[in-house]
This record gives sequence, C-alpha cells and structure tokens, in this order.
Amino acid sequence: MKRFFRSFLSGLCFAIFGIGGIITGITIVPIVLIFCSKKIQKRILSGTIHYLWKSFVWLMCILKLIKIDIQNEKKLKNLCGTIVIANHPSLIDVVILVSKIPHSICVVKDGLFKNIFIKTLIRRVYLSNSMTPEDFINHATQDLNMGYNIIIFPEGTRTQKHKPIHLHRGFAYLHIHSKHEIQPIHIQNEPHILGKGTPWYDVGNKTSVYTLKIMPKIVFDKKIKTDNRKNAILITEMAKKSLFSAQNT
Repeated sequence: MKRFFRSFLSGLCFAIFGIGGIITGITIVPIVLIFCSKKIQKRILSGTIHYLWKSFVWLMCILKLIKIDIQNEKKLKNLCGTIVIANHPSLIDVVILVSKIPHSICVVKDGLFKNIFIKTLIRRVYLSNSMTPEDFINHATQDLNMGYNIIIFPEGTRTQKHKPIHLHRGFAYLHIHSKHEIQPIHIQNEPHILGKGTPWYDVGNKTSVYTLKIMPKIVFDKKIKTDNRKNAILITEMAKKSLFSAQNT
C-alpha cells in the first residue's frame, strides 16, 4: 500500500511538472518572444526553467519522495561560464542539476524537443545532442562566454550498473576550444530509483537520498599536447576517473 501511495504522489508530481510546462509555454514564452530581445529571451527563459524545476524538486522533497544532499551547495550557486558534467543514474538528474545551478543550459536528447509538455520552453534555450559537433561547440562556446553554465551528461544515456562506462568526448572538445573549466559532479541516489528501464512512477517504498558530490575542477592546461584528439582522450579519462571513482569513496 505504501509503495502504491508513493507511486500516486510521483504521478501527481510529474503531472504538475507537465501541466506547468504547458502553461508556461503558452503564456510566458510568447510574451518573452514578443517583447524581449534574443539575448534577454534566453536569460529569462533559462531562469524560468530554473525556478520551475526548483519548484518540482521542492515538491518531491516535501512529499518525501526524494531528499537532496549536496556537499558545499554554495559552489553550485556560484558557477559561471562552466562546463558541468555528471553521471546519470536516474530520470530526474537533469531536473535536479538545473534546479541547483542558476543560469544553466543543458544538452538534451533531441526527443525532448518534441515532448508536448516542455518543448515550447526548452527549444528556445537548450542544446540538442543531435547537433553537428561544430555547431555544438560554436553555440556552447558562445553561451559559456555569456556566463551560462553548460550541463552535459557525457554517457548520453542513464548509467547502467555492471556495464562498461563510455563517455562521449564532446565536452572535452568544448573544453579545449572554449578554455572554460569543467566541473564534474557525481550523483548517487539510494535507494536507487528511476533508473534506465524503471517506470517513471516507481519511486520505491522509502525516500531516495540524492547525494551530489562536487569533485575538483578540470582546468585547461595550455601546455598539454597540441593534438586535439589526444587531448580529448586525456581529458575524457580524467573526467571518467573523477565521476566514477567517487562512488567508491
């Protein structure tokens, strides 16, 4: 019975999330597009997403579906023009990170740009993972230079336990090209919920604690080899060690 009730509460939260996205898409977005310049549009809409998703996370915490534990949360609030990378254990990782990191732009699956609930809002702000590497680097570098934080999940999909870890190198090439720092964040949720292959409404029978561990930054070193491919491989290995060694500490 408790598990069923928690599933009901989870469904309620996601329903509110979806309805909130639709309402925002047909009210705030058109007003912003009509009356604001493109530069201001992105700032307002990214802030809107930040506060909407902050409210969603707050609701899930109030209902005791999840709990957020962040070591030195102030570091996240102070990020500016930073490439944020994280592992991806659950469905709501992106929502949690965006809710905790102001002025953030996320790289998301192209399918989300067709999602009826949030497409109107995110397509004006976020970056699709189906972009060409050149377009991605150019657009993301411009956003970083404007002070936005770019959130990337290098695995490209949710982490699967007991399977080899593979990270795409897009974030590494972005780091090399833009010279902006990389901030790795290790995410762990116990008990594990909303993993790959798990229904969105299944949140278990007790509160899942999301622990966000802020790892040391990866900073561009002008002295590293001039071969960008070798640099990208090196940076990716550093990131992999940073993200996944944390789960054993």
